[in-house]
Amino acid sequence: MSRVLVAEDSASIRLLLKRRLEMAGHEVIEARDGAAALETLASRREGDAPDVVLLDAMMPRVDGAGVLRRIKSDRPGLPVVIVSALHELDESDRWGRADAHFTKPIDFGELLARIEVLTGGLPRP
Repeated sequence: MSRVLVAEDSASIRLLLKRRLEMAGHEVIEARDGAAALETLASRREGDAPDVVLLDAMMPRVDGAGVLRRIKSDRPGLPVVIVSALHELDESDRWGRADAHFTKPIDFGELLARIEVLTGGLPRP
């Protein structure tokens, strides 16, 4: 399955996402905020880089919009899925470059299906 970077400042939500993704066969990399997500991406080589990023919209240090801009500038082919409690997120221009949006609470079936589409559903070597 895919390698997923989960950037979420809530430890309980991050743990829930990690467990559900791992149960579905994904490898999970955790980041506690936006700055940690950017540091993780910068430190990973191509062979161990994430295939997709799940990004909370509201995080300390660097918010989701800042992380999204940086990812799409530095790694334009890396899919980013925004996860937020904000229902109006889909309509905001600042999120227009995201590959998908999910509102909390997340429908995990839909999330897993979207990850498969975004990553081509290819298993890791």
